[in-house]
Amino acid sequence: CHNYYFLLVIRYLMGLGMYLSATGLYIMTMELTPLAQRNCANSWAQSCWAAGIIIATAIGYFVREWNYMFLATSLCHLILNAQIFLCPESPRFYVINQDMASAKRSLKFLQSLTTCELDIDDMEIAESGKVENRQQTLRQQIAEYLAYPPLLFETLIQMYIWFFVGMSYFSFNFGWGSIFPNMYLGYLMSSVSEFIAYIGVVPVIKFLGRRRAMMLMLVAAAISFLVSIPDVPLSQGSKWDLEGICALVGIVLASGIFAGVYLWTAELAPTSHRGSVFSLSSGTARVGSFLGPYIFNNLRPVTHKAVPLGIMALLSFLGAVGGFFLVETGDKETALTGEDVATRRKSYRYRL
Repeated sequence: CHNYYFLLVIRYLMGLGMYLSATGLYIMTMELTPLAQRNCANSWAQSCWAAGIIIATAIGYFVREWNYMFLATSLCHLILNAQIFLCPESPRFYVINQDMASAKRSLKFLQSLTTCELDIDDMEIAESGKVENRQQTLRQQIAEYLAYPPLLFETLIQMYIWFFVGMSYFSFNFGWGSIFPNMYLGYLMSSVSEFIAYIGVVPVIKFLGRRRAMMLMLVAAAISFLVSIPDVPLSQGSKWDLEGICALVGIVLASGIFAGVYLWTAELAPTSHRGSVFSLSSGTARVGSFLGPYIFNNLRPVTHKAVPLGIMALLSFLGAVGGFFLVETGDKETALTGEDVATRRKSYRYRL
């Protein structure tokens, strides 16, 4: 391909397929993973993302022609996602669609991967009564957003946090060329920082819980943005300054928030709306991913750098405030319907 307009079409199709498969795989992973293991499974999934950045950086460094660059990344995406065809469907998907026979077949497949012996044919699925008179349709999902205000409220807060995550994450990843002397070194160090974040976020979430960990990381990110405003060189004649160090800390925090919000959204959203909540949240993240590089790359040359960094600090702090009004999910069973979300919030007490 040597046509720029054809490139735009290919890029659109790649993005469409990539985010559909990535989001769908993550939802399946969370629904197939027991509550006690989700934190570690989430870390593994996000670490694969960081490994992908290293592969993409290597392709960009060694393959300089854009058409072959896209070919190489497409082949990697095809090979690494071939396992989708071997994954079982989530039993919760079948339950919400009132297909209990298929849910049991999925449970049997999962049972075959373990040493557990259960009589699944004679097993009664406890949550089947919740969906007895319910149809899983788009109209039904929209109606339940209006019928259950807590579901809509939580979804809107999650959309905002995702918006900030997309803005901050891609602000860094589109700005390494201006932050560091070498763009490829910046991306490589970014991937290392992300590995640290995705591994380090596991004990943080385990100790503090989903809610407190997210609030802490969002406040820390706001502080990091503010600290990076002064022009402080690390040593005389060095290209490294305080902003570069804060950028590395910032990408660790942004990646930690990135990992945390994925896990939190998967557990906050009920099975009936998990796909739509992820779609809405990911959509706002895409908006943020456009605005973030604009703020960093376009505002910096025409204003003082305190302006974009101050904006990011404010948005991060507002995300922490929004997180305060969400519930802790690490000690609760996953909601099946919007009614479960409303019930979950009735007895919840907001505490730091």
